Amino acid sequence: MRVDLERALDRGLAALIRAQKADHWEGEVVWCPMLAAQYALMCHITGTPISAERKRRLRLNFERSQLQGSGLWGLHDHSEPYLFATTLVYVAARTLGVGADDPLLQPARAFFRREGGVGAIPSWGKFWLSMLNLYEWEGLNPVPPEAWILPRVVPLHPSNFYCHTRLIYMAMAVIYGRKFQAPRTAWVDGLRAELYPGQTYREIRFRALRSALREQDTYAPPSRALRAIYRAAQAAERVHIPALRRRTMNSLLDQIRWELRTTDHTCISPVSGILNLLALWLWDHRDPDFVRGIEQFEGWIWEDDEDGVRVAGARSSSWDTAFVLQALSRVPISQQSDTVRDVATRGAHFLEREQITTTFEGYRDAFRVDPLGGYCFAGKWHGWPVSDCTAEAITGLVRTADRGHPGYQGPAREVMERGVRFILQCQNRDGGFGTYEAEKSRIGLEWMNPAEMFSDSMTDLSHIECTASCIVALSAIRARVPELSSSALDRRIERAARWLLEQQRSDGSWPGAWGIHFTYGTMFGIRGLRAAGHSANDPAIRRAARFLLERQRKDGGWGEHPSTPLTGVYTPHSESQVVQTSWALMGLLYADEPDAPALYRAASFLARAQNETGEWPKQDMAGVFFHTALLDYVLYRSYFPVWALAEYQSRRQRIDPPRPRQGASISHDDDAHLATLSFREVQNPAV
Repeated sequence: MRVDLERALDRGLAALIRAQKADHWEGEVVWCPMLAAQYALMCHITGTPISAERKRRLRLNFERSQLQGSGLWGLHDHSEPYLFATTLVYVAARTLGVGADDPLLQPARAFFRREGGVGAIPSWGKFWLSMLNLYEWEGLNPVPPEAWILPRVVPLHPSNFYCHTRLIYMAMAVIYGRKFQAPRTAWVDGLRAELYPGQTYREIRFRALRSALREQDTYAPPSRALRAIYRAAQAAERVHIPALRRRTMNSLLDQIRWELRTTDHTCISPVSGILNLLALWLWDHRDPDFVRGIEQFEGWIWEDDEDGVRVAGARSSSWDTAFVLQALSRVPISQQSDTVRDVATRGAHFLEREQITTTFEGYRDAFRVDPLGGYCFAGKWHGWPVSDCTAEAITGLVRTADRGHPGYQGPAREVMERGVRFILQCQNRDGGFGTYEAEKSRIGLEWMNPAEMFSDSMTDLSHIECTASCIVALSAIRARVPELSSSALDRRIERAARWLLEQQRSDGSWPGAWGIHFTYGTMFGIRGLRAAGHSANDPAIRRAARFLLERQRKDGGWGEHPSTPLTGVYTPHSESQVVQTSWALMGLLYADEPDAPALYRAASFLARAQNETGEWPKQDMAGVFFHTALLDYVLYRSYFPVWALAEYQSRRQRIDPPRPRQGASISHDDDAHLATLSFREVQNPAV
């Protein structure tokens, strides 16, 4: 079968160029219907109107996200049914006017009957139901505001928590301090009967349900120590001082307002953002920050008539643009065009403008690191820079400049200096890099994780991907501006590389944290070590390459099942995945893998999987966080295949193989010479 790799790359480039939005790229980051449900519930509680059209589209999203076979809802398409997600969607649909006997909700009602009601819902679900007057606060483990006035030196102070977790529980503490419940109405009474079938609500012993957790919803059950903390908090709740609680909650409300004002009233994520808006509304229904927050929440929403209303798990313009620029920088000169150079130049100018160039007053009081010099996953308006977003953005700028585009001369020195300063703030004591900040507590805190559905969510741990990205950026900056190099910076890079080596598993792989899972982590592990100066002959690099090669499928692709982050054991997928194949091919190319036929089969798979439009089909979600939550980064299937094909074509041309005549395809026979050529013979360009 003939495969024209050059044509596949050209078509992929054309599709990627069409996807540019004026001067940047951004694809939707799709999570589960939990967020859309919480948006609808927040609007119901606060009396925020939802148009008839949006109600229709919310229902459409609930229909489209039902799990096949069960008609229920989970944390992603491959999820088992979750009582948590199903209950929130059910109640949200009822607030939108969907009847209890509607076919959309009948499977959920049968599910509630089988479960004996929703009392074993995880604690986040108990929290939402308590606000809606569908559960009692006495049945919830306390979320005391007073935890925030512990001395900061106490390791258990919430300021030491991972930033997403601490912001969620900050808002929860304010709401819990008020123990707000929506008014009881006939509609509420009807919902109570639907959620607790066969039971009389007033006879339910909610205190006995505090520790009730449905096993299938629970990934990280409360530890014995956390249960002891809960018991102590329950005792303290009975004797708390009202005046102290009020002062504490007022202080937390000031923190919530600061969070809104430094994020363009969007907050770090819609999860904490919705809770922040509820916390402000409880104190003042007309609070200006609440009103502005409702307006700005629209930025999280994607909607259409195909999949309805979705609330994005994140906004990704800086992240996507940084990766696209790096993909474009690897396109062989022979396939560069004025259009490619123009879109790359516009993207680079956009990205350089997105660096945070000011220090936020009050960041220390908000338990933050100085955001100066950082890049956010979204844009500078978001206000929450991340280590690897900063690293990939600067790498994208440097690579674009290295390509010699006349319209972009490269990032200014101060851009790189500020970037280095921010990145180094995120290096942990173990040498690896966290996401938003370095780990704060010297003792591990995962044992007190209160979010039973997720894991590794208590501290900003070192991650393979973040560490590798930071090594790549720091090395690129060091090469571009030699005067920024120093022995101190060299030691930082060496420590990070040592940490990567320590994390490699015996089979040669690295586990990912933000992508599926060993394929993603191994690509980054190789990339990081090569950027740190390790040769392709390093035993760690060869073990990693062997791990990838051993998992290549007969069709040339790779496929790792989304259950792998849950089990920690590589599980093959039933079919090859385009995005994962791109990662694996890139990893092998970074490793200067000499098995040219294997590389060709991988590139050919990507070419064969491409649509005539130059795009690649939607497959399973490739992103993940906290082990259990899968994400669909929509643009991953646009730029990672282009990047992999560009990397492959660029390195082949450096070997200068015979080229087919104009318009001819490359076949296995035409390309047989590749089997005798070693990609290790090519000097590895900076990764």
